[in-house]
Amino acid sequence: MGTMSQVNTDECFLLHQRSYGETSLISEVFTRKKGKMSLIAKGAKNPKSKFFGYLVPFCKLNVTYSGRSDLKTLTSIDRDLTNFNKTLSKKTYSLLYINELLIKLLPKDASHEELFELYENFLKDVTEEKNLEITLRHFELDLLDMLGYGLDFERDIDNNENIQEQERYSFISEKGFRKTDNADLTGEDIINIKNRNLANVPKILLKEITSKAISFCLDGVELSSRQIFRSIK
Repeated sequence: MGTMSQVNTDECFLLHQRSYGETSLISEVFTRKKGKMSLIAKGAKNPKSKFFGYLVPFCKLNVTYSGRSDLKTLTSIDRDLTNFNKTLSKKTYSLLYINELLIKLLPKDASHEELFELYENFLKDVTEEKNLEITLRHFELDLLDMLGYGLDFERDIDNNENIQEQERYSFISEKGFRKTDNADLTGEDIINIKNRNLANVPKILLKEITSKAISFCLDGVELSSRQIFRSIK
């Protein structure tokens, strides 16, 4: 007789889900203890299911699951609606973009508790109506740091000299910052990004830097959320 699978409990956020058969769902979730994993919610599309309506994005879920394979089986679920706000729908595309980043960049079954807390705080900041663009840039920069893709804001890539406030620089995504005459980005901007004084950096320059850095991490793969956002602008 086989050994019963261990039952696990964890907190998680839903990143993406897809149908499985006629009544079930496979959900990609970001858990506090185990990082990114896949869960199957059997019968979740049936209105009489205990899972029906519970698997929603941008809301912390408390789940119990079991299984030995890469695809775990969801056995129970509850929601924490403390910071959940229906007005999040106004910012859906930005939130879907962050979820897609996590799907693409996080390895499976690798614990990232610090990143879990970063994501949880990001959702809280969005709910509290903080500046969305600045909040996004903060998350992108911190995500790059935590996953080992952080930028070097200290030195010029050509001569290894310290970044100078009054000089001008261009950003090379796979390397860093290079002194460049007539560039729009100043050394002061770079230092402000390093110190996370993002409100003092021109938005278009800040977005260009994070977009290039993230595209490099994704090996140039286009995110679906970015394509959708451009199509509706």
